[in-house]
Order: sequence, then structure tokens, then C-alpha cells
Amino acid sequence: MPHPRRLERPAIIAATISVLNDTGLDALSLHAVAQRLGVRQPALYHHFPSKAALLDAVAADVLDRWHTARRPQPGDAWQDFLARNAHSFRSALLAVRDGARLIAVTGPRAPEPASALARIEFLEAQGFTAVEAVLAAIAVSRYVIGCVLEQQLAPTRALVDTEHDEPAPGLDRLRRVSEQIVQLGPDHEFDAGLRALLAGLRATRAGHD
Repeated sequence: MPHPRRLERPAIIAATISVLNDTGLDALSLHAVAQRLGVRQPALYHHFPSKAALLDAVAADVLDRWHTARRPQPGDAWQDFLARNAHSFRSALLAVRDGARLIAVTGPRAPEPASALARIEFLEAQGFTAVEAVLAAIAVSRYVIGCVLEQQLAPTRALVDTEHDEPAPGLDRLRRVSEQIVQLGPDHEFDAGLRALLAGLRATRAGHD
């Protein structure tokens, strides 16, 4: 008689990501993960007592694997670090299907407190207060999640839907501008918004000079 397969946390997390990429977050279930592993669902409960606990672990794994620019580097200017951090976070969310929703629904957490403290101290050294540093990190994080959420939910939709609108002055121009922005692509759109966000933070910092 074969021995029961021993499950380890990394194998369960990897299987969950595989199911997530195949089916999306809405269809993800402990039953589907167990099927992918070839075990019965109760076998998962030794490591994860609930789906929420499993999703927390998956979210942490996604960030650990793909969000590689969490800390500033020596010689960084704050704008360069926050831009690199934002791009790294975006890459992590785009690495898996429904990545933005996954991170959003798992709720607030504080992985790597040392990294969070390093970011605060780095921004303080460059003219932010501690509160402003945290608010800046929140603003960047929420901007990234919002952009990726929209990209993953509606990757090809025009910014302005004018197909069913009644003819009106300027409608054709609005349609052309919308199409041009879509053609530029999500990377260009993301960078434009990020530059605007960093410019706003620059103005906040300048208030202390």
C-alpha cells in the first residue's frame, strides 16, 4: 500500500498559484488546489486552516519572489527609489493572474518590518517626516494596485467608450485621443501617472526646505 503523500507548504503554495493562473481568483478553491496536488482537501488544513490563510501565504510568496526592489540602495535619490519600487511591485502583481486583486483582498499586512523601517528612515533622511514617508509609500502602493487591477480586468478596453454615444461636438476627437492612449500601451500610461505622483510628492517635500 503506498504511503500518503507528504505535503509541504511550498508545494501547496506553488499548486495554488498554478490553479490561480489557470482559473482566476474567483474560481480558486481549496478543493481545486487539493485536486491539483492529488490529495484530499483535509490534507491542506495541517498547513492552512482556511482559504484566507492560504491566500495570505500566496500573496506573501508572490511579493517575496517578484517584488525585488523593496529597499533603497546606497546613493539612491528618493524619486529613483520610489519609481524602482513601484515598477518592482507592479511586476510582482502582473506575474500572476488577478495579482492585484490577490494583494488587495488579503488585506493589510506588514511583511519584512525591517524593509518598511528602512524605507521610512531613507525618506526621512531625504526631507520627509516619518508620517509623510508612510503616506508616500501608501500612495505609491495604491496607485500600483489600481493600475494593475484595471489592466488585468480590462486589458484592451479604450479609456473612453464612445461607440454608443449620440453624436456630439468633439466626440470624434475624444475617440481619437482615447485610441492613441490605448496604442501607447499600459507601460507608458503607468509611467505617466507615476511621474505625476512623484511630482506631487516632490512638492510635499519641498515644503520643508
